[in-house]
Amino acid sequence: PLLNLLSGALVAVVLSLSATFATATEWPSLDLPALAAAGNLPEPVEVIVDDPVYHEQKTYSGYPLTLVLALIPELESLRRQGAVAIFEAADGYKAVMSLDNALSPGGVIARRDTAAPPGADWLPFKQGKETITPAPFYLVWPNRPHADWTFVWPYQLIRITIEPFTSAFGPAVPPGNVADVTRQGFDIFRTYCLRCHSINLVGGELAPELNVPRNITEYWPPNHLRAYIENPADYRARSKMPGFANVLDDAELDAVLAYLHLMAKHKVCGEDKACE
Repeated sequence: PLLNLLSGALVAVVLSLSATFATATEWPSLDLPALAAAGNLPEPVEVIVDDPVYHEQKTYSGYPLTLVLALIPELESLRRQGAVAIFEAADGYKAVMSLDNALSPGGVIARRDTAAPPGADWLPFKQGKETITPAPFYLVWPNRPHADWTFVWPYQLIRITIEPFTSAFGPAVPPGNVADVTRQGFDIFRTYCLRCHSINLVGGELAPELNVPRNITEYWPPNHLRAYIENPADYRARSKMPGFANVLDDAELDAVLAYLHLMAKHKVCGEDKACE
């Protein structure tokens, strides 16, 4: 069935991929709403998940992630290069995971909640002050625990881009030979934080940029910054940022702060140019 899909829809898929490119140097990207509108996504399946958004068991109809990613012809070559998959939501949230993990069995790009009423695809839920739905798509992992942050669950999903590691993280990577704790801090930061925040304009757009023009350590006292990361609700009512007190231990928080302090000396404001 996959071979028939690829051969029968090759021209339309190529057009969908090409439409996402601004220049020839950009990496392959799947515009999910465009592919769905053209009928170029695989046959849907139904899965049952213990859902972290609705906090109950849900049954979804959706597309196996491995078959969706297989629409990218150069996928295996990128995988061998250690590429990452970037899942972009409509609000600018960008969740990143290794391509190896993304190609693990079980991931499904949900398109519909089977419990939704006639004429609707999704049931609403509260996010802060807003009432929203996961539309148009929601990546779920029926066989993965929510606590495993290396497997992402982005909703309002619109695009998947595959990039080499260095291209995806570029100016956010600590330069040169740095202390192990700082390198660890970057690894932790990219796992938990870059999906919402950015460093040197690399990362998500849902939360503030943390390095340019001013690094967050230049205006937040260290004790308050640590306490804020542990429990944002102590500082801001209805904060969308989750608390990390039960996720990161003291050594891991130290590593994240070391990374942020280092990046204050390595600011990049765009096009790989140092800030004035």
